[in-house]
Amino acid sequence: MDLKSGLGMLVLFYVFFAGLAVGLWVLAPLTGSYYVGVTEEDSAWRSEKIRVVGSTTVLPIANATAIAFMNKYRDLPLSITVEGGGSGRGYAELIDGLCDIASASREPKPEEIAKAQERGVSLVLHVIAIDAICIVVNPNVTKGLGGTLNLTLRQVGEIFSGKYSTWHDFDPRLPKEKIVIIVREAGSGTREIFEEKCIKPFNFTVSEEAMNVVSNMQMLEQVKKTPYSIGFLGLGYVTPDVRVVNIGEKEGGPYYAPTPENVYAGKYPLSRNLYFVTNGWPKSGSLVDRYIDFVEGLEGQRIVEKVGYLPLPYYYFLEKHNMTSSATMEKEVEVMLYTTTCGCAFSPISGGILLFTYLISIAEIRCVCPDVFLVR
Repeated sequence: MDLKSGLGMLVLFYVFFAGLAVGLWVLAPLTGSYYVGVTEEDSAWRSEKIRVVGSTTVLPIANATAIAFMNKYRDLPLSITVEGGGSGRGYAELIDGLCDIASASREPKPEEIAKAQERGVSLVLHVIAIDAICIVVNPNVTKGLGGTLNLTLRQVGEIFSGKYSTWHDFDPRLPKEKIVIIVREAGSGTREIFEEKCIKPFNFTVSEEAMNVVSNMQMLEQVKKTPYSIGFLGLGYVTPDVRVVNIGEKEGGPYYAPTPENVYAGKYPLSRNLYFVTNGWPKSGSLVDRYIDFVEGLEGQRIVEKVGYLPLPYYYFLEKHNMTSSATMEKEVEVMLYTTTCGCAFSPISGGILLFTYLISIAEIRCVCPDVFLVR
């Protein structure tokens, strides 16, 4: 090789690696790869242990995402323990400092907020998924109907209050069999939302003859095996073994099934947010912070969908447009002052930002009441 050729190869060599370096520098903001190694802030979470306690509705999401997160970092001595027990238990343990994250299928009650304030705890609610409370019946109920049972919120309340003795009393097309009512236990977030929508607005009370169960899974099993029964459960627990009722707000319809389209459009009247709740904003770089980011991100939202719940609206949008494999998520701090109708003001807030050809902000922050912040 002559000197001229050798110099040419050397120039090409340097151009190649210079281009590679520039490329990595340009791509770093999109990949989160500005540095190599572990910073002091980045090291703490790698060996932390946290507990997630609360809603049985959120339990499948918490279990599946915790396992996926720990598998992703299987070489690290971190630990995420997940327990159920109901939203009430989650709030109580978070306020008492016994867990790091409360999982909840409802917003906190006034008495929980008061207790949190007494203890100096600021409840921060992070929306991790969307759910629909499904009214379900044993297949025997609709066997001769020739279609789906349609009920208004008021009619659901009437049935659960015990107004009708048999299904035939409610609708002559239905069986002349006693209605068996099954409800969740007191303290269940699912029951709280159910009563807020179907019982309390009409000044009803749940029938004293109603059977109580302590989880969504127990509800599913009880409705499956109990002829002519009716109950309610989270969307993620619905199976073909039970029949889902279409719900409307007024008699004559329209009636809506709990489909993603109806829930996201706000048409299905029994939809709700599912939350992870923390005491204050999670410390940057902590395991709590990393885990919640994971659940709210693309990997976590795929898991949310896989276990039967509805992912956050941004993920649904990307999936509908076949963009979930290429879109990039990162956190951006929006330093702005939010003033709410109750007079509270707070800043700054972290909101999810999607980066592709343009930006879509998915963050909406509102105050539930003093010391309680909801992050959407």
